[in-house]
Amino acid sequence: MERAAASDTFFHFGLFEANPLDGVLRRSGTKVKIQEQPFRLLLLLLERPGEVVTREELRQRLWPKGTYVDFDGSLNVILKRLRAAIDDDPENPRFIETVPRRGYRFIAPVSVIEKASEKDPPPVPASAVSSIPVKTIHPPAEILAATVALHGRRQPRRRYLIYGGAALAVLVVGIGGWLARHSGWWGGPNFSNNGAIQVRPSVAVLGFRNLAGRAEDAWLATALSEMLSTELAGGEKLRLVSGEDVANLRVSSPWSQSDTLDRSTTTRIGAALNSDVLVLGSYLTIGAADHSQVRLDVRMQDGKTGEILTEVAEVGSTQDLFHLVSRVGAKLRDHLGIQELQSTEQAGVLASLPLDPEAARFYALGVAKLREFDALAAKDLLQQAAQADPKFSLVHSMLARAWAELGYEQKRREEAKRALDLAIDLPRAQRMLVEGEYYESLGKQEQAASVYHALLELFPDNVDYGLRLIAAQTLSGHGTQAMEIIHQLRRLPSPSSDDPRIDLAEKRAMKSNHPAELALVRNAIRKASERGQKLIYALARKEECTILNYGERPDQALPSCEDAYNVFLAAGNKSAAADALRNTADTLGTLGKYQEAIQTYGRAQNLLEGVGEHNKMGAVYNNMAIGFENMGNLDRAEQLYRSAKVEFEQAGDVENQITATGNIADTLYLRGNLAAAEKLYQEALRIAASVDSSEPYLLYRLADLDLTRGRVQDARRLAQQSVDAFVATQGSYQYLTAAMVDLGEVLEAQGDLTAARSQFEQSLAIAQKIGALVNAAESQEELAHVAIEENHPEQAEVSLRSAIAEFEKEKSDPQSSSAYTLLSRALLMQGKVGEARIAAQRGAELGLTSSDPALKILAEIQQVRVEAASAEIDKKRVEAVLARLQSVITTANRLGYYNLECEARLALGELERKTNPSLAQKHLKALASETHNRGFELLSRKAEGAMSSGTAVAENRSGR
Repeated sequence: MERAAASDTFFHFGLFEANPLDGVLRRSGTKVKIQEQPFRLLLLLLERPGEVVTREELRQRLWPKGTYVDFDGSLNVILKRLRAAIDDDPENPRFIETVPRRGYRFIAPVSVIEKASEKDPPPVPASAVSSIPVKTIHPPAEILAATVALHGRRQPRRRYLIYGGAALAVLVVGIGGWLARHSGWWGGPNFSNNGAIQVRPSVAVLGFRNLAGRAEDAWLATALSEMLSTELAGGEKLRLVSGEDVANLRVSSPWSQSDTLDRSTTTRIGAALNSDVLVLGSYLTIGAADHSQVRLDVRMQDGKTGEILTEVAEVGSTQDLFHLVSRVGAKLRDHLGIQELQSTEQAGVLASLPLDPEAARFYALGVAKLREFDALAAKDLLQQAAQADPKFSLVHSMLARAWAELGYEQKRREEAKRALDLAIDLPRAQRMLVEGEYYESLGKQEQAASVYHALLELFPDNVDYGLRLIAAQTLSGHGTQAMEIIHQLRRLPSPSSDDPRIDLAEKRAMKSNHPAELALVRNAIRKASERGQKLIYALARKEECTILNYGERPDQALPSCEDAYNVFLAAGNKSAAADALRNTADTLGTLGKYQEAIQTYGRAQNLLEGVGEHNKMGAVYNNMAIGFENMGNLDRAEQLYRSAKVEFEQAGDVENQITATGNIADTLYLRGNLAAAEKLYQEALRIAASVDSSEPYLLYRLADLDLTRGRVQDARRLAQQSVDAFVATQGSYQYLTAAMVDLGEVLEAQGDLTAARSQFEQSLAIAQKIGALVNAAESQEELAHVAIEENHPEQAEVSLRSAIAEFEKEKSDPQSSSAYTLLSRALLMQGKVGEARIAAQRGAELGLTSSDPALKILAEIQQVRVEAASAEIDKKRVEAVLARLQSVITTANRLGYYNLECEARLALGELERKTNPSLAQKHLKALASETHNRGFELLSRKAEGAMSSGTAVAENRSGR
């Protein structure tokens, strides 16, 4: 009889997996270096999670009988190494807790997984399960948008930024947060369809009406709601909808402040908040301020039917609100069939509330201001609360949020650290939230994800915790792991699984795929609209605007942006309204309306003044820079890009740091600092690789630079990779056209004009289809160049005049400079010397408005050609023209513009044939051989042609 082998067990906790069979510890699928004894110690603790393992037990298990060591010292060393391996802090432990004078306890949730027996198919190795390559969201950073072609050397299409990382935080904390609602809560514990997830009843405390209407009593509305929510959350038997979510729904979809809500209203609110039970009521203060009493009347209604479940009334002192709320909470618990709090649980609830009455007042007022999107006023009030009760952890946590919104990251970190230091007595869920937010303040998203992962394992029915984890995983570059959590949330019972925020989170975490992203966002719009969640609806509309902007019809994006802006502004959320304005400006930029875009960015910047938020301000700086760059103001553009990079660094937003770094590299490139630009491109790619981010934009920018510097094969490879990557997204069309043009230019340089024309024609068709008129004009310019190379200057002239009209309409001087210079060449080939001279002069004048040296080099080469073609040119003028060409060659060589240097050398050889044919033959022969060896077949053929005919069709563009 075949004997089945004992099943293999491995342990999962946080982001870690420990496999006793092979003695390997992995974090997110990556092997962690750990020595044998620390790993054995870990296994001993994992076998008994939540239990104290005594030091004596450890001595017996770790050291065989008869082994003599310094036990205390050795155990301390082993424990220190173990904590280092799993990134655990003994002062604020997430995994291993020291129990004084007893031993150690593993405090995080542990999943024990049994692998298959020998009779079963071989299991997939743990590493194969958890180490799938990840593509981060753009966070923002995220979506690739268009800028159009600009300079004589095509200006790179910059990536417009959306507010990526912070937008996720808004999803989880600022706008979202609705807890799941499930029917049948009164019948005891519920389970998901697979029986694995226990679903707790959910409660939303809607607030209390101030019957007296006295302004000095208004703070009690927030205080009583917060205290009752905290009291009901004690013991972890109920899920409480956050006060932020209730406040956001009230702002966007208000309801009557009466004590009782009708069925239609309760159904709407219950569905929007995913809440089984709604708690509301009123309060009335009686007596003098110093010794006043408060009467609290509470009504509990079914969130689905509106049925009144119970009514409670209590009277107590305003100086002792805790006991008043505790009595109300106990009665509500009793009706819900939830056991009363134990003494340790009561201590946790008490730690979650300010003890000082003045602190309670200032804290409540500060929290209310945060929910009204007034971080500046909230900060002042919360500081007064902290002064009155400096040991209250949550006031420091709220202060950290206020400082973050105001853009003071160092102060945010300081307050988050104070909150964590004081969180020891908080209930564990609140303590873990404080810890996660502390890591977020440091930009340590992986550590935050580890905390939120443990929190979700404790409370797998909590959508909010899942969304926090997804946000942290996405920001830290672990999109695949985020998708796994999204699938887990979708397995929850309805309506939790139908939360529109899950669709938005998936859109951000998934690999770029515009049709799939648009479908997810529109699902979120529909769900949020049906639930009356106007702020979630507005957020989804803003996301829709972003996707449409970068799709086939960017002109369709503007109504979505405007809708989102109006909803946010009506709710008083200036920060989100500014984000919608920035999306509007992005779309205007995509459509080539640069001046209007810059003005709209200015409106967004004005809204953000005094609000803070580094990511959003960084996105505005970055995208405004694109507009200035499109108009030839490189100095202002680089200044704004560097400001954006600083904002993203302070926010810990890696993805947008990559974008800003690439954009700074672009400005250096346009200024002629090719070496510095290449260094920054490579730096950005290294950062991208460290977080498994695909960056096809950087690939085609490097392809462009390689072609400029004479590395044709490298340019071909990178341009093709970029095109393939953009095609796979089924979106990012403006970037796709840019990559296709780059690939076409490489093919043209290699002498394959047919293939080059195909790329340019496809690029033109896409640009016309999406309504990007400047992009289309750029493609026309590229096709005109091919027509010149094929000796059809009359066709080129028609295309160029059309392109110039569009460039001048948008006041794009750099692009106009390039087009006029090329038009001069087409006119010169037709014998229209006078018109060619005027066009060349116009190209040179427009080139002076830009810092791009390539424009000036191109214009100078063409002016020399026009001068040389003049019938009245004499020997002295020929010598002057030759000297100008030698100067151009020297400049191009010094800056590293190999292809421009070769273009000037070709023009020099052509002119030398008139004065020194033998020298010209020597120079042209060397040029033909050299460019052939480097893969510049078109230049090589033109040099050979010049040797026999004395003229050649000139390459009329700068290093791209």
